[in-house]
Amino acid sequence: MTHMPTLKALIVDDEDLVRNAVAMVLRRNQFEAMAVSSGEQGREACRKNTFDIILTDLVMPQMDGVEFIQALRADGITTPIITFTGGARVGHQNLSSQAIESGACLTLRKPVNKQQLLDAIATALEISR
Repeated sequence: MTHMPTLKALIVDDEDLVRNAVAMVLRRNQFEAMAVSSGEQGREACRKNTFDIILTDLVMPQMDGVEFIQALRADGITTPIITFTGGARVGHQNLSSQAIESGACLTLRKPVNKQQLLDAIATALEISR
């Protein structure tokens, strides 16, 4: 069996439960996962580390997911980004399209199951090659 290189993922979500669950799934699937609770922390993490994939919530206090994506792109970071959102509240559909316009490659709706998450990451990595 060929050894796959470990991929580094950054997870940005203000909800502890979601952030920790996503990190756990990724770690069990050969990812090195760093999880932070805000866009500002995510931006800081991206200044200090290189990631293969970034997963971010769209609805967060202070800096939302769209602002986070725009900040990363302004910083010259081209890492593929997947967003996730609860999507139930009015106006969040708009955030998803803004996220795509700002440079995200995919948007997932919460709750996301393990297979959807892994498939989305595989797709995003494929798109960005």
